[in-house]
Amino acid sequence: MNRRLIISPPAHPGLMGALFLVLLVPILLGYVLPGALAAALGPLGIPAALPAVLALLALSPLLGFLNVVVKRREVLAQILEVDYVSLFGIPVPVARPRWTTVESLIAVNVGGALVPISIAALMTIAEALNPRAPELLAMTAATAVVVAAVTYRSSKIVRGVGIVVPAFIPPMSSLFSALLLTWPLGLQAFAPTISYVGAIFGALVGADVANLLARGDEIAAWLVSIGGAGTFDGIFVSGIMSMILSALLI
Repeated sequence: MNRRLIISPPAHPGLMGALFLVLLVPILLGYVLPGALAAALGPLGIPAALPAVLALLALSPLLGFLNVVVKRREVLAQILEVDYVSLFGIPVPVARPRWTTVESLIAVNVGGALVPISIAALMTIAEALNPRAPELLAMTAATAVVVAAVTYRSSKIVRGVGIVVPAFIPPMSSLFSALLLTWPLGLQAFAPTISYVGAIFGALVGADVANLLARGDEIAAWLVSIGGAGTFDGIFVSGIMSMILSALLI
């Protein structure tokens, strides 16, 4: 198997929650999300980027079906083999577990990871060009570190499924960190930006990268996709939630 691009439907155990979010998409795209994005991009001096960023987010559900393979590896997995035993001359199937090595693909989901990472990178570059760049970059880095640490501690690996994190952990930790860091310096106008970037990079490192490096062999799934739940993945949702909540609170 030498494919570099895999088309796979976004997978997530919380199907009912995903369906609920689908119902909220028109409201988010039509009213709440544009306002939050304006609050994040305006202080950075790049309000003209709003239509392009909003278009990327609107396309993310479709892009969530695309996974770019970045690495192939061999992992130990348990499979079931069926043997037959004769019972009074009648063959009876008996399942026997067996450990074997299988190929596992590590991929990056376009809609669930590459899109939010690109938006976060754009915001980070804009922060670096801001007159208050040292403070903004330091607060963004601190927020990302907090989110990564909290997310990693609260994550767990489900063999054959992937990495599971409580949905509220990354966005809430990013929200509180951004508000606590910006308010004393009078920079709360940048809280939506800092909370978004901190949530994206923090969730990416804490949930996916750290677990893949430390315990990747425990996943044992044929496809390990970073951001693989598409628009319902922790990376994508954490950034959106933290940005909207911080925009409402400042």
